[in-house]
Amino acid sequence: MLGVNLCRLVVAATFLFSGFVKAVDPVGMSYKLNAYFSHWGFFFDDDSIRLLFLSVSLACMEFVLGIYLLLGIRRRFTTASVVLFMAAMTLLTLYVYLYDPVPDCGCFGEAVVLGNGQTLVKNLILLVAAVVLFWRKWYIRRLISERNQWITSVFSWVYVIGLSLYSIHYLPVLDFTSYKTGTDLRRALTDPDSPVDLQTFVLFSADEVMEERHEAILSDTGYTFILTLPDIALADDGCCDRINDIYDDCKDMGISMYGVTSGNPSMINQWKDRTGAAYPFLVGEDTQLKAMVRSNPGLFLLKDGVVWAKWSNNDLPLLAGQSDWQEEGDGQAEALLKLILWFFFPLSGVIFADRIWIGSKYYRHYIFKKQLKKESHEKENCGR
Repeated sequence: MLGVNLCRLVVAATFLFSGFVKAVDPVGMSYKLNAYFSHWGFFFDDDSIRLLFLSVSLACMEFVLGIYLLLGIRRRFTTASVVLFMAAMTLLTLYVYLYDPVPDCGCFGEAVVLGNGQTLVKNLILLVAAVVLFWRKWYIRRLISERNQWITSVFSWVYVIGLSLYSIHYLPVLDFTSYKTGTDLRRALTDPDSPVDLQTFVLFSADEVMEERHEAILSDTGYTFILTLPDIALADDGCCDRINDIYDDCKDMGISMYGVTSGNPSMINQWKDRTGAAYPFLVGEDTQLKAMVRSNPGLFLLKDGVVWAKWSNNDLPLLAGQSDWQEEGDGQAEALLKLILWFFFPLSGVIFADRIWIGSKYYRHYIFKKQLKKESHEKENCGR
């Protein structure tokens, strides 16, 4: 019994965490999926709806299975699904370990990066735990009644889907990349303890000379706007008027603004012709730009070499006459606390109400039996 519940908590916690970090950053997960498919000869655009759908589906499946295990509901379906899922993932990670198609499996997104060998060991342990749960499914104690389990099920689906769609339309509520707000890029260039992608952060001028410009940009005092265009050919140009207004405001306020892309000069010229862009362009590495802002295009704000704020193409700021864009982005701890409370506080309320309902049901049953027993005693006494 103790071993079953220990396996249940370990597997449920892993599935919840894995599904949650994927739902927070579905675009980043779609990049990882694209790396897998590219290795197998299937090529998709980075903004492919199919990849995003697969990313969100994977996040939802893991998160909801984790909730089902945690609450002990739909035990036959849940334990069978977990065994099948872990069997498939273990085979995949064995392939990744043997042939090394990607540097890490991406099972926990950017939140926790494991080596391929570590991932294989982790999945083997989870597979054994899943088999134990399937074998001893009836020892899993239910935390909510069968009559009311649909409420927690629907709520879990709505929460994880809503979180995924919000993160796609705007930006991840939690940023697990190296370019999160508050990161000092200037110091990271020379700090041996900083992530490798920050130590190798580099921007070049978009001309034949390809002069390095990142050190000069990071050494600037005050604000610097960077428009990231990881794939300029696929970038959404529906917000180009807003971007051009931001550049005009930057000129009036004496603030530097650059467009950065991994594309060649001809693509840059096509973007300028299509959007009327007048801001200067730099060239960077595409994976670096994808990590800086999970949007194409996205807006990246530096202040004295520190990552100050980010915006997606669906949430670009107003500069003229506004000051909220100068405020540093919300802290990670505060955002995480909000996400946890938005889910577990209502969920706990449902479970508490269900326990009260079950308790009152048993209490009424107890009172009813007690009343019947009293009436039977009274009849016996009357008969004597």
